[in-house]
Formats: sequence, C-alpha cells, structure tokens
Amino acid sequence: MLRLTGEAYVAEGTKTKSADKKIQDAHEAIRPTDITRTPAAIKDSLSRDQFRLYQLIWKRFTASRMQPAKYETTAVKIGAGEYCFTVSTARVAFDGFRSVYVEAEEEKEESNVLVGHLSMDSVLTKEEFDPKQHFTQPPAHYTEASLVKTMEELGIGRPSTYAPTISLILGRRYITKEGKNLYLTEIGEVVNNIMKQSFPSIVDVHFTANMEGLLDMVEEGKVPWKEVIRNFYPDLEEAVEIAEKELEEVKIEDEVTDVICEECGRNMVIKYGPHGKFLACPGFPECRNTKPYLEKIGVPCPVCGKEVVIRKTKKGRKYYGCEDNPECEFMSWQKPSSKKCPECGGYMVEKGNKLVCADEKCGYVETIKKED
Repeated sequence: MLRLTGEAYVAEGTKTKSADKKIQDAHEAIRPTDITRTPAAIKDSLSRDQFRLYQLIWKRFTASRMQPAKYETTAVKIGAGEYCFTVSTARVAFDGFRSVYVEAEEEKEESNVLVGHLSMDSVLTKEEFDPKQHFTQPPAHYTEASLVKTMEELGIGRPSTYAPTISLILGRRYITKEGKNLYLTEIGEVVNNIMKQSFPSIVDVHFTANMEGLLDMVEEGKVPWKEVIRNFYPDLEEAVEIAEKELEEVKIEDEVTDVICEECGRNMVIKYGPHGKFLACPGFPECRNTKPYLEKIGVPCPVCGKEVVIRKTKKGRKYYGCEDNPECEFMSWQKPSSKKCPECGGYMVEKGNKLVCADEKCGYVETIKKED
C-alpha cells in the first residue's frame, strides 16, 4: 500500500461504521487477495468485463484504506448597496483517496471562480446583469441506487435484502422502471393507500428498523422472543380481521389501446401476465384473441418509416426493432434517434449522453443537450 500511493496517503488505523446498529454486510464484501496486483498488471490475463470488475473492486478497496481528501475553500461576500452577493471557490489541497477512486457523479471540474486576488478594499464593477427566475423543483424520482441509499439511511432491511425487495415490488407491478427512474403504478398507489389506512403502524418507515432492533436484542438474550411476539401479534391479528371485513376488492381498470382486435373489432387492452404486458381483447371469453404488447418509443423506423418498438430476445435482452417485423428486418441494440446524421444522413443511436452515427465508418458523434 505504501509503495503504491505514498506514506501521506495511507489511512491511520481502520475506520469502522457506528456500532449503534448491527450491519450484516461483512460477509458480502469482495476484496482483492493481494493489493499489489494492480488492474494494469493483470489486464492481459482478463477479459474486458473481468478487467472492469476487478478494477472497480481494487480501486474501491484501495480508496477505503487511504486518507480523506482535503479542500481549501474561499468565500467572498460582495456588498452592493443594500444587497449582498456571495461567491465561493474550492480547490483540492490534498487528493487523498480521490487519487485512486472517484464516484461518477463527483467527476466535476473544480470551480474556476477567481477570488484569490480580492481583498477587503477591492472595488468591483458590474459587467452584465443576467436575471433568472428559479422555481422549486419536486423531488427527483427514485432510482434503484437512491432507493437503496434511502433504505440504508432509514435502517430498513439488510444489504442482502435490498435487491430482492426491489425485484418483488417490480414483479408485483407496484412500481415500474423507465430508464433508470422508478415510477409508482396505479395498483401500487392503491395498495399503498390501503396499507396506510389499515396497517399504519406496520407501513411506518421506522417499523422495520425497530423490529430488527428487537430481534437483535432477542439474539443477545436481553429480551424473550415470546414477549416480542406477545406485544406485536394481537394488534396485527385484530387489524387483519378488520381489514378483511371492511376493505373492498381492488379493481384496476384496463388501459385501452388504439390496437384493433382483428376478430371482433374492439379496442384491445393491456393485461399483465407472468412474462409482462400483453394485449388482450376485452370481449373475453367470447373473444380470446391476444397479441404481444410492443412499446413504441416515438421514433420512425429508419428503413420503412413505421414505428420502432422495444422487443426482447428469448434470453430477455432488450433491443429495438420495427413493428412490421418480420417484413421489415430493422433492429438495433442501442435506442435509435429520430435525428439524422448531419454527415452521412443515416440514423443515429443513443449511447449514454451522446448521439452516435449507426454507421461505424462515418463515426459522427455529438453530445445530447439536456433540456432546462
């Protein structure tokens, strides 16, 4: 470690999390067997995916044994009549663990505001005034990563339960995933309201954390397990009995589409099955016609001009193809764009935050501009 980073970068001792709560994640840690086996040293012996995975593991482990980064921050308050403006700048004085590992969202350029030459007697002149109006933005939608982070902060679950929890609520269609964002579905909202109405103490965000604390005390022999059950189960049993009598059956109206049933002429509706969405005739059981549900992305097919839809291979891998398949054989692993390549006129595809010409010989690339 010392030979790799230098004495100033080595952390003093081992840093541990607060011992207030039990964190059952030690058995899930993945660490390199020998820190001197750097990713570059063994790159030739690994495949591309193996190298990227090992590089991530090695960097994170190494960074966890290094000193924290240090910053020099300068803040200046500028008086302008009855108003006061504030400007600040920061620079990295000592990069510490950041010399090895930096999170993707933290890879930002340092502030380029120049305040070092200012003093108490400095007089500034106005070059321009750019008025902007800002509105309070609603909280961002959860992603799987931000949902896990929130569960960690609230003490809900254990690291081994995060993935199964998200898979469960996705599988039951309480939420849906579009891109990286998670969205609450209609059935998810109905079920959530029912649970909050009938079981307010259980769906409280602190319930799981409190229960796990009690179970930890049972493990340590401080509390008899029968006492925990005795204090919890009677109220639960009563709430379940009341809910069974008072709650009505939940019915979610089917989403009507513009797809016409070839057999009876009705507008087909979206249904859910073991393998996801599909189209079905609302005239069941008189009409049993069904069709696969193809989600349109709002982009015309570069070959025939019809709609591009999302499809899946037999192994579940997503790709983009023409709705007129097999007559039209267009397909793309990356999401196509309606914008044409300014160089060759061909279609472009999205790769991260860039638009790339699908023709590798052309090689045209441009950055996607984010909307305000």
